[in-house]
Amino acid sequence: MTSLKNLTTGVVLVALLTGSGCSWWRHRHAAPAETATPAGDAALSIAPAALPPDGEDMRAATELVTDFYEMRHRLGRTGLPDENEMKAYRAFLCPPLAAAMDEARVRQRAFIDAHPDEKPPLVEGDLFSSLFEGPDAVSAAGTNVQGEGARVTLAMRAGDGEQAPHWKDELLLDRHDGIWCIADVEYRGDWPFANKGRLTETLAAPF
Repeated sequence: MTSLKNLTTGVVLVALLTGSGCSWWRHRHAAPAETATPAGDAALSIAPAALPPDGEDMRAATELVTDFYEMRHRLGRTGLPDENEMKAYRAFLCPPLAAAMDEARVRQRAFIDAHPDEKPPLVEGDLFSSLFEGPDAVSAAGTNVQGEGARVTLAMRAGDGEQAPHWKDELLLDRHDGIWCIADVEYRGDWPFANKGRLTETLAAPF
């Protein structure tokens, strides 16, 4: 029965992703997250950057990032991804960042075992943006490629209207086997309770 349920949810997820035209599905031949459930019916608004015709490195780096946020919106964006969700994440993350997330999940499990009555760290909140709830709209605001690294600036917004929170975060990319991958996230939100520093620092912080 469990296998049938996993197969069914996996088929649903494949249909959602392939039907949306999101190219993350083909990136580095990622395996789907079999038991992940979509975040909801509301679509994440992602606007591509305007790039020069010869800016293939810029285009590839920007496409990787926008595809990544589309994937996260569909799989869910709260706390550390579980082992099954990491099947999709590994298609986008550089191996050191994926390893850091795996290690943080092991530490989180140990915390749960040692403190069963307490809420564990990194179980809630968006780790890939400054805002705890995560963005509703993401647009590429600039991509800077320097050799084997790149920095993609993302303009983010949560909600609608003139008073909706908006900010910019930056994703740091490296090349792995000739393909762009996400090495880190630099939080740029300036409100009091925004995520600060970088994602790698958050993952390495003591519980």
